[in-house]
Amino acid sequence: MKTKEEWVDKVMGSLDGASRAELNPAAKEDLLKRIQNAGCRMRDAGYGMQGAGYRIDPVKPALAWKIAAVILLLVSLNVFTMVYYHKSSAGSINPAKSVASEYFSYIDHYNL
Repeated sequence: MKTKEEWVDKVMGSLDGASRAELNPAAKEDLLKRIQNAGCRMRDAGYGMQGAGYRIDPVKPALAWKIAAVILLLVSLNVFTMVYYHKSSAGSINPAKSVASEYFSYIDHYNL
């Protein structure tokens, strides 16, 4: 046990006198210039700050109609699937074939 404590003390002692790494001033200046130039390009492209938040471009009408069509298609497909499943499970003689009876066992005491 003592050897572990000595090892920890030795490792922690090796950090004495260690200082933070410093960046070369020329490299620091070059890095700051690159960051500033990237910020200018982003402002020119319309990503600059406006008011309290970033600028958000409006959605083009063509894209909005395509998104609405996809959502309508997915909702219609979902409704069709629910109706088809309801008809197929209601018409079957043995409902255990379509859904396991244990699945709905938690609602048996409600007498639905």
